Amino acid sequence: MNSKNNFFHWIQFTTYGVVMLAIVSFFLPVAIAATNDYQLNQIAQSNNPSITSSGWQQLVANPSNQQQHFIIDTAGQMTLIDSMDNAHVIFNLNATKKTTTEPIQLTAIALHPNFSLRDQLGYNTFYTAHIESLDQQSKVKRIQERSSGFSLTHDAVITQWKFTDASYKKVDLTTKREVLRIAVPDLSIKIQQMAFNPYKKAWNEDFGLLYIALNGQEKWQKPLYSGVILRINPAKFGLRNFTVPSNNPFSNVDSISNELYLLGGQNIKQFIWPDKNKDALLLSHYYQNKSVLTLTTGGDDWRNKAPSTVLYQTDSAIMDLLSYQGRSLPLLRNKLLLLKQTKQHWLIESISLNLAFNQGTLIERESQLVWRFPEQHVNAGSDISITTNVDDELLLINKTAGVVFQLFQENNGEILPAEKNTNAGTLQTDEGSTSYFLLIIFAIVAIGFFMFKRLQFSAKAVVRKQFAQLKLSDSQQQVALYHRHQNTADTIINFSDLVSCEVLLNNHSISTINHTAGHGFDDDKEQGLRALFAKEKITKMVDGKARQISLLLCDSHDKSYTVCLYMRKGSDRITKKTYTVVIDDVVDWCWLIAEKINSKETATRPIKPTIETQAASEQKAQQQMPLHDQAAAIRPTKAERVILSDNSVSTDNTSKNNTSAAKASEAVNKTSGEGHHNSTINTELVNALEKLVNLKQQGFLTQDEFAKAKEKLLQSLLNE
Repeated sequence: MNSKNNFFHWIQFTTYGVVMLAIVSFFLPVAIAATNDYQLNQIAQSNNPSITSSGWQQLVANPSNQQQHFIIDTAGQMTLIDSMDNAHVIFNLNATKKTTTEPIQLTAIALHPNFSLRDQLGYNTFYTAHIESLDQQSKVKRIQERSSGFSLTHDAVITQWKFTDASYKKVDLTTKREVLRIAVPDLSIKIQQMAFNPYKKAWNEDFGLLYIALNGQEKWQKPLYSGVILRINPAKFGLRNFTVPSNNPFSNVDSISNELYLLGGQNIKQFIWPDKNKDALLLSHYYQNKSVLTLTTGGDDWRNKAPSTVLYQTDSAIMDLLSYQGRSLPLLRNKLLLLKQTKQHWLIESISLNLAFNQGTLIERESQLVWRFPEQHVNAGSDISITTNVDDELLLINKTAGVVFQLFQENNGEILPAEKNTNAGTLQTDEGSTSYFLLIIFAIVAIGFFMFKRLQFSAKAVVRKQFAQLKLSDSQQQVALYHRHQNTADTIINFSDLVSCEVLLNNHSISTINHTAGHGFDDDKEQGLRALFAKEKITKMVDGKARQISLLLCDSHDKSYTVCLYMRKGSDRITKKTYTVVIDDVVDWCWLIAEKINSKETATRPIKPTIETQAASEQKAQQQMPLHDQAAAIRPTKAERVILSDNSVSTDNTSKNNTSAAKASEAVNKTSGEGHHNSTINTELVNALEKLVNLKQQGFLTQDEFAKAKEKLLQSLLNE
């Protein structure tokens, strides 16, 4: 009957769990999206007009300090923002040039992967990219395309720098080192982005490789100016300021520079690594009058052949792109976020990031509208971009106002209207669906609450959570508490620290013992306690009804300990002892504890309690062991068996064993003397010898083991 009930409850519980998981997985994302909105929280601002008006270009978070961000601008300045209204210009690139015909523009920045790792190559090291007039006197290696069809007028320069200290408020200008120069025909071709693969570790072979995006135009058919990604190792190697990885895809093509990773991308805006387990890049570029997201593993030439691995394309411009891996926006996790601009609003759209890298072509995704930025924070005329902080949380940079925001998910705010974007799929909701989603959420919560209650009040869970037994110490000054199926005490309480003891029947206190007057124990209280237990016993145990007996102990350190001595649910008893035995145990403990903590209010008990000490309990448990366990306990060790084999004489039949036991008993009786103490020893000895004979007869002890055990027994008697 019990097994059938348990099986039924298990099936019911499993069914509820599967149903709830199905409902959550199917409806919860849509329900949350229909009832949640996002909110901008301002985290940094520059009130310095010269900094704000200089035209922010790019922001990167400082991995060594979560409150700090580095910003470069078109005026050649690098600024540190470390709190609200606290901005410092770290250095001005134009001030470091001795002669200049036109201002230098910073276009990109990248921190070394070991930027925050002290004593590692790359610590406090960063790289900047800028564009300046062509310097024919420079001895740094220059990458360029030679042709009589156009002239080269500018250099795109990558420079390495280091900070002087951990405050990051000053750059050591003496550490300046030019890595490479790229000769370009005009200012429209510049380095849009530099980045290290964030998923590569120091032990990876391609760790520390710098990827460089040099944008181009459709009119430029020369490889270097067609929109390219370059890949180099920027570390100095001998006399070379950088090296080229041997596995670069165009290393064996004479007409293409070894540094190139792909070409023909036209106007490249940005690139990211969408999957930490893959080396593929996701490229955002303006290709043949469309904004396109394309996957590439390098080696592509799109000058005469369009990309085949297009993930997404649209007629509207994609202003910024990132893969969100943070925790604050759970609905956007592991999705691509696109920053777009309409005539009236800035908005964010998302794309699923389930990418199949091994396929030759990809199914184009549709984007979903996530949120429109409120007009009071970001107006349509603002210049904004998105990035992430060191925790991968989404940041919005208003370059026009010089403000940095973080995006949070809230349960209030403006709900997105139901509409369809012409260039991408939007999340469709209506007023009637809101009530439907709320009803679904209510059903999910109700099922979850039911399962939680069922689990919380499970009889077995209660027994496992609470202590299962308590034992009196040999000194009778402490009580040890044990968890279920444990032989080692988990907690030991001194009676001097014990403040109170309550007897709980079904979690209701029916008797209290403490230091105050009237809270001791006597025969009347014992009879009243037994009467309550007797009344509970006649109550019918229907399915689902629980019966529990516990002791609640509290000490002087304000700690409480609950010992569950009896638990039964329906027809299934969880604990080992019967109801009657547990009642006797509870009464014995009440007498003992009352005598220890409130002896003045405790009467003399006419019958001695039956509480055993830990030593007596262990001896009793040993006596109740199976015969083969008892034999193992008294069986001599290997060394003893060796000695025994040299000194003992074998006896073959059982009758001789009985005679030997009887003679040993008579010998002990003759040498024991007189008195009650000796008679007690004789009785114990005879019982022990009979026990040995019984084990020998049943085959649990060999003749040698029997002789050795008998010798040890007689020796212990002589010692007494």
